[in-house]
Amino acid sequence: MKIFGRKLGKTPLFERANSKSIGDLRFMSTAAMERGLDGSEEYFANYFFAIYHCSPDEPAGINELREQLRQTHPTKVIQVGQRFVLSGQAAYVALASYYQALSACETLKDDSRVYARECLDRVTDVHHQSQSLPVPIDLTEGQLSQDPRLEFFTCVAISNGQVVLKES
Repeated sequence: MKIFGRKLGKTPLFERANSKSIGDLRFMSTAAMERGLDGSEEYFANYFFAIYHCSPDEPAGINELREQLRQTHPTKVIQVGQRFVLSGQAAYVALASYYQALSACETLKDDSRVYARECLDRVTDVHHQSQSLPVPIDLTEGQLSQDPRLEFFTCVAISNGQVVLKES
């Protein structure tokens, strides 16, 4: 008997609903990517792009804001090689500003703007919850930006074979 891809009585194995699904694709949350930061420029660029959809070297408003936050909140900066990750209020301000800008961007489709507003609400809730604990916890950019729905739906799409390599 199978329940959601697991056979009862055996080691839990995920069985693909579609045998043609690509077997080597995996989803990494932004929090998992952040935990794997090793100081290399390439890995940081991938992590940064997953959150802000641009390069950390690009002349973009988010990069200028992050640099200002680094100067304003030096105790909320975690050095990673030549780069840095923000935590606490600084991380929240960076992400909230980014999602606010996306939600107001008239060149994006309505669905994208709605999603950005949902991300802003989620990040705000998570930040407020972490700060309202008896001992406040300063979450990082990767932790705050982690979207459990994105992870769930991406993993479902991969397992269903809906994510495919582009054929040349």
